[in-house]
Amino acid sequence: MGPNVISTVTTAASSYDLTTLAIVKDELSITNTDSDATLQRYLTNASAAAAQYCNRVFPVEAIKDLFWAQRDRFPRIIPGGMPALKLSRYPITTVDAVIEFGVTLVEDTDFKTDAANGELIRLDVNGYPRLWPIYPIEVDYHAGYSTIPSDVQDAVVRMVKSRWLARGRDPNLKARTIPGVIEQQWWIASGTEQGNMTPDVTDLLDNYRTPVIG
Repeated sequence: MGPNVISTVTTAASSYDLTTLAIVKDELSITNTDSDATLQRYLTNASAAAAQYCNRVFPVEAIKDLFWAQRDRFPRIIPGGMPALKLSRYPITTVDAVIEFGVTLVEDTDFKTDAANGELIRLDVNGYPRLWPIYPIEVDYHAGYSTIPSDVQDAVVRMVKSRWLARGRDPNLKARTIPGVIEQQWWIASGTEQGNMTPDVTDLLDNYRTPVIG
């Protein structure tokens, strides 16, 4: 069983939008400001949907993670430790402080940072990996994307574009033909198609999904 982790946001992001209004307007070839409020609302909603789908926050925030290792009651304490500490957010941009039972550790001397995977690896006196001790550990760090990845931005733009082009149109209309007089078909989501995102959008976002264990 892994350690108990309490995670707190100490400095929130200034915005959670995953692309810009200018990029959205360029995609839609809109040059005036008449629809800015509507597009901004679509953009914010699509960004929230993408973040929820991926189970993560994309912009950089300052985080404090407190780790409490599982241990037996005194006096039957079993010596042991924890493997690499898995932080609650990644990628890591900076590690600001690691405090192990009141002692501040030194990066690259006492621990190594695996920024891409959001892990801290404890080092022994010879610089080799070892287990983290079963002490309370505090990690203060910044994590997230300083620049939102282009494919994530593309996914959000596609959601906004789809919603913009669907304004005033029956969302379940699948096809319309003229011969005879007219033939219409309506599309209703079913099975794996249920939800608010099209497959091209989920394909772009799948690489960023954080697994959730229920």
